[in-house]
Amino acid sequence: QGEVEALEAEVGKAKEEVKSAQAVRDKENADYLAQHQDYSESIDACERAVAVLKARSADVPQSLAQVKSSPMVPEQAKAMLESFLAEREAAGEAPEANAYEF
Repeated sequence: QGEVEALEAEVGKAKEEVKSAQAVRDKENADYLAQHQDYSESIDACERAVAVLKARSADVPQSLAQVKSSPMVPEQAKAMLESFLAEREAAGEAPEANAYEF
């Protein structure tokens, strides 16, 4: 009889270990699902943002020359842009035409 009781105790201990392991797996799965949803939403938001940028690419200022003429740009920044553009013109390079490339 002592052997049966020992085996029953061992089975009970094994069942508790299974319950504990299952609880850990359930928590890890819940964490994974939450992180997966967060990543999926982030990827979706990025895809929508790229689509908006592609659709509005004609509205985006296309060169540094246009940026320097913007009233939103501080005078100090305009002076730096003017200097940069002058250097590029002296080197025979035109300003970049595309603000965004996809």
